Amino acid sequence: MHLRQVFSHYSHKDRTADAFLYCPLCQKELVIQARDDRYRSVCPRCGFIHHKNPAPAVSVLIVNLGQVLLGKRKEEPGKGLWATPSGYIEYEDDFLTTAIREAKQETGLDVEIKSILNVQSSFLSERYHFLGIYLLAEVVAGELSAGDDLDAVAWFPLQGPFPELAFLEDAEMIHAYAHNPFEGLPVEKKYARV
Repeated sequence: MHLRQVFSHYSHKDRTADAFLYCPLCQKELVIQARDDRYRSVCPRCGFIHHKNPAPAVSVLIVNLGQVLLGKRKEEPGKGLWATPSGYIEYEDDFLTTAIREAKQETGLDVEIKSILNVQSSFLSERYHFLGIYLLAEVVAGELSAGDDLDAVAWFPLQGPFPELAFLEDAEMIHAYAHNPFEGLPVEKKYARV
């Protein structure tokens, strides 16, 4: 089995500094300077350097009886297309708690995280660059209903066919798991379930 860890959907290497205009610490106008072999927004007053980082996110592969749960997305990226339940990891949350919360908010289901399947960089567009963690989960309670960022949720056979998927990353993860189910890296039991 081959799992990719880097997905580049555009030429992200040609970027310059981000569009922030003012320092978030002292409000002085930022300037663009070459730092660490790339251009960055820097504050000439306090020295703040804006390191534009990818957004950390989780995607949850919820599998039950040979089926995978997908949701139809309400918002960009991927609006109107189908994807695994997912969400941003907030600063005060760990990635496992985030996955459990996002699964509940988007699908109405309580899940238990079984393992870590993959970690990857996804360069979707100038606006969306994610460091994504794919987690395997199983349903432990709840009632299936679309919520939060989804218009619909439905179970699909792991082997397909699938509706149009929003992300190649999801398609490859589902395909890899469907054709060669694997355990993944175990998670700490105290975080696997809320």
